[in-house]
Amino acid sequence: MTSLSTPAIVLRAINYGESDRVVTLIGRTTGRLSALARGARKSQKRFGGGLGLCSVGEAGLRERAGAELLTLERFDLQESYGSFATDVPRMAHAAYVAELVSKLCAPRQVEPEVYDWLLAFLGALDRHGASAERLRVFELGLLARLGFGPILDACAVCAGAQLAAGDDEAAYRWDPDRGGAVCTACGKRGRPIRTVVRQALARLASSPVDAPAFDPLPADVNRGGRDAIFEIIKQHINGPLLSLDFIAKMGGHI
Repeated sequence: MTSLSTPAIVLRAINYGESDRVVTLIGRTTGRLSALARGARKSQKRFGGGLGLCSVGEAGLRERAGAELLTLERFDLQESYGSFATDVPRMAHAAYVAELVSKLCAPRQVEPEVYDWLLAFLGALDRHGASAERLRVFELGLLARLGFGPILDACAVCAGAQLAAGDDEAAYRWDPDRGGAVCTACGKRGRPIRTVVRQALARLASSPVDAPAFDPLPADVNRGGRDAIFEIIKQHINGPLLSLDFIAKMGGHI
C-alpha cells in the first residue's frame, strides 16, 4: 500500500452504498483521480463536511496495488466557498468548470498549472460572482494548459498577420482541426469567424482569471466565442456536459 497527501479540489462526489461516497478530485501533485471515502456520509471527524462541490483541502489517500479506486482516508477542509450554496449562478458556473476539468484532464496526469488555474477561478467566482467573460477566460486558459489552446491572433497555418479590417466575415475561418483561426489563403475548411469574435477571444486568452471584472461582451460576441470554444472542447471529451443542462434549466446563460 502507498499513502499519498496532496492539496485537492473536489470535482464530484456521489453516494455509494449506505454510508460511503465515491469522490473525484484533482490533486495538485496527483492529477485527477477517483477515491472511495468510506463512511463519508457519517464521519465528520475524517471529512468534516468537506466533500461538497469544489471544496478545497488536503487529501490523505491510500493506494492499493490492483485496486481500481484509491481510498480517501481524510480530507482536511480549507475552503468551501459558502457563496456557491446560496447563489445559483455561482453554483452553476462552479459545477460547469468542475465537470470540464474532470472530463478534459487525463487520470493521474499531474497538472499543477490546471490545479492553480481552477483554484484561482473558484476564488474569483466566490468574490466577484458569475460572469460569462470569466468563463471564457477559464476555458481558454484550461485548454492552453492542456495543450489544446487555439491560435487566435494570427493564422494557425502560415502565422500571417491579421488581414485588413473591413473583411469581417471572410478574413478568417474557424478550423479547430488545424489549430484555430485560419486565413482564407490557407484553407476553405471550417466556418467563418467574425473578426470581432476572434479579437475578443484573443484578448480574453491573455487575461488573468482572477481579475475583479472584465469589459462586458455583447451577447452575440459572447455567443460566437462560446460556440468556437465548444467546438474545441467537444473534440476532447466523450458525451455531453451535464452541467450545461442544469444551467439551461435554471434559465441561465454562459
